[in-house]
Amino acid sequence: MRFARLVSAGVLALAAYGLLLGVSAFAGTDKPNENKPAVQKPEPGSPGDTLTREDARMALLVYKLLDKDGKIKGANIERGEQLYMQNCRPCHGNDGRRFNFSLYYEEPAFIGDRARKEMPTFWYQINFGDKERGMEAYIDEFPLQDLIDIAGFAQTLP
Repeated sequence: MRFARLVSAGVLALAAYGLLLGVSAFAGTDKPNENKPAVQKPEPGSPGDTLTREDARMALLVYKLLDKDGKIKGANIERGEQLYMQNCRPCHGNDGRRFNFSLYYEEPAFIGDRARKEMPTFWYQINFGDKERGMEAYIDEFPLQDLIDIAGFAQTLP
């Protein structure tokens, strides 16, 4: 009898936890029911999302900021150039070619290359830095729109 109560309490706790998370504790066993509203999952990067900060910022890039050609949407290129020249130029140079990001046996790759061909890597590094290369994290230093503008400008560099 006591065991049955413990099992019942456990099932109820699991169901309550699932409701709290917005998922059914019995997912896959329910048949579609027109009388029950569909559970909406939070949009990536929204306040209800439980992704890590890194995952949320990367999801924002993939789901909202990149167009089908890999270009950053919503970037003010002129503002991005101003921000780049003020904040990035001292280390990376006027044209972004001060540092070669590839290995010595690979074709050279500079900021413009990385921003055009490897935007997820570029986006991660301007948000969260790169300790191996001494790159600072800027997620807490710049508003999101400034990082979008810098990324959009970086895609125009050689």
